Amino acid sequence: MKHLTIFALLATSLVLAFSAQSEVYRCADGVYQADPCDEDSKPVDLSGVGSVVRTESAVSILSSQASNISSDKKTNISNYVRNQQIEREINKLETRRDRVIRTRDRRMANLRERGQWANNNLAGATWQQSLAQEMSAITLQADTEVSSIDRQIAQLRTQLH
Repeated sequence: MKHLTIFALLATSLVLAFSAQSEVYRCADGVYQADPCDEDSKPVDLSGVGSVVRTESAVSILSSQASNISSDKKTNISNYVRNQQIEREINKLETRRDRVIRTRDRRMANLRERGQWANNNLAGATWQQSLAQEMSAITLQADTEVSSIDRQIAQLRTQLH
């Protein structure tokens, strides 16, 4: 058992050592190289590549392929990503609006239920008036928040292409 553990540690260290040697960095000028360009450089994720890039010619091929992507495609991709972000923000706002409306309706139902217990006397009438004012305040607050959310949604929809 002890030998198996030592073997597993040895195999793991060999795998880690070889993976550290296969890093590729992309510099600001678009050139790929095996060594970091500067202290902020991070290795490029090559997990989707079939094999490890090791030669200068392979790196230059990758660089030329990346530069061959047309600007129209880049624009289309960036527009798509931006539109997706806007759609997600609209969905969040719509969910928030629905939550505000549900909360308003729940609070109003609670107040109506409390109002049913008012007696037919001056104290009951005063209490119902107080409940009506509270209902009015709840409605105004919710309506203000909903209209603000609706304006934000309308503004985001104008940004969609």
